[in-house]
Amino acid sequence: MSLKAIFYCGAMAVAAAAGSSRVAEAIPADQAEKIRAAAPAKPSVQPKKPRRVLIWNTPPHLMPGDPHKGYCIPYGTVAMVYLGCEAGAFHPVVSDDLAVYLPESLKQFDAIVMNNSSGPWITPSAADMAKEAFRKLGLDKAAIEQVLRKSLLDYVRGGGGVVAYHYAIGANSQWPEFQELLGAKFTGHPWNEEVGIRVEEPTHPLVAAFGGKDFRLADEIYQFGDPYSRKHLRVLLSLDTSRTNMNVKEPLGRKDGDFAQAWVKPYGKGRVFYTGFGHRTEIYWNPAILQFYLDGIQFACGDLDAPLVPRTTAPVR
Repeated sequence: MSLKAIFYCGAMAVAAAAGSSRVAEAIPADQAEKIRAAAPAKPSVQPKKPRRVLIWNTPPHLMPGDPHKGYCIPYGTVAMVYLGCEAGAFHPVVSDDLAVYLPESLKQFDAIVMNNSSGPWITPSAADMAKEAFRKLGLDKAAIEQVLRKSLLDYVRGGGGVVAYHYAIGANSQWPEFQELLGAKFTGHPWNEEVGIRVEEPTHPLVAAFGGKDFRLADEIYQFGDPYSRKHLRVLLSLDTSRTNMNVKEPLGRKDGDFAQAWVKPYGKGRVFYTGFGHRTEIYWNPAILQFYLDGIQFACGDLDAPLVPRTTAPVR
């Protein structure tokens, strides 16, 4: 089954923006069915109104060098489409066309899901500059990039939502405000094995998928650096260092042992949800992780109310 083949879920037509089929890599039909079967059958809360969510993938000119082009991105796209369709929580629109970030286009969405999108994607390519949407602006490449940067930040400040997972946080390293938007900078992945995960705030609505209990998970696990700070984030999940192999080959950049794995944060009137989970393909048919993603999307859309005021320390339990 290809991504293109699942752009219809039940009676819902899922609109794919021009160009998204370029990343519609086939995934095995049995694994697509695993994703569908694991997707929640209903949302945690009913949407306050019909929601439209952009599923943003790495643009075509960057995809050949994307480290996740063969697995995380196509599997994540399938999962995000099913989360919208199976639960009926939102209408997913898959795109890799940078013109979608122009202000008039972006305002149609209640939230953006950054599906492992990587590289300096906010910078227009030569192919982008040839598109009518950009040509009619009468601006050079540098000026258009500034328009796009401002458009995204204004969208979130004005009340839009962002969900990003795994390597999406490693994108646009040339743009410090992007790291500030998401809340941290990717600084490495010391683990690709089973680790212990601590649920820091068991009663928080966005961790309901885990039943208030710590758990173990096998995935590629990240560490983060500045601008990461608990003064600016409400950390939901973190690495349980007491139940994790800390003798890894890659140097651990954090001497404080604070390896956050999911958080929320305000950005103006908007809402940001990030989790490092999303590398291994089996993540995308893990029912708890899919519920976690869906709750994050509903939070970003403004349907699922959840505290996002930063906590400076991990709560004592």
